[in-house]
Amino acid sequence: MHLSGEVPVRIAAALADPALRRAILGDRAADAPTDWAVHAGGRSILDAVQTGFDLPSDALAVSRDILRRWGNMSSSTLMFVLAAMLAQNRPLDGLAVAFGPGLAAEGFALRSA
Repeated sequence: MHLSGEVPVRIAAALADPALRRAILGDRAADAPTDWAVHAGGRSILDAVQTGFDLPSDALAVSRDILRRWGNMSSSTLMFVLAAMLAQNRPLDGLAVAFGPGLAAEGFALRSA
């Protein structure tokens, strides 16, 4: 599979749209989650998510570390990010997001019980 250079631009633009942000974040739109597990499909994808959601520079540190250490492992990448976050042994309150072929996107909320 070859990822078009247009994909990160489209992700950033879509995530910056207020209606889509509300759909993803719900009532948390003003109070963004603190923990972000993002499928590290590449540095440009992570940059697009960070830009699109206007996240602080360290918000995707775990995702960036997994990408640096293991590269893009396709679908399993997100599982590695989640495992690294759980290994921090602290409560989680955030969002997991993954992107796939055809620019499909899936996500779910993370909240420690």
